[in-house]
Amino acid sequence: MPAAKKSKPKRKPINAKTKSTLQKKAANSKYTYGQLAQVYRRGQGAYLSSGSKSASMAAWAMGRVNSYVRGSRKHDTDLRKKRAKKK
Repeated sequence: MPAAKKSKPKRKPINAKTKSTLQKKAANSKYTYGQLAQVYRRGQGAYLSSGSKSASMAAWAMGRVNSYVRGSRKHDTDLRKKRAKKK
């Protein structure tokens, strides 16, 4: 019998509490909810590709959102360029 394959956790839908948090962050920043949700999704993907034993997927993704809102140029630079073109 072949050994059971361990599957990676899949990206989870954004729950109501997280949506509310992202909406509050959007209201207090220059970014839209849609942009922050996209960054959050990318954070989930980054967790799945590298991950961490010390942080949950939600914490990893929200950390990425917080970094983006603070102006980090490390991630999601393509989203910043899109925003600049729309102005």
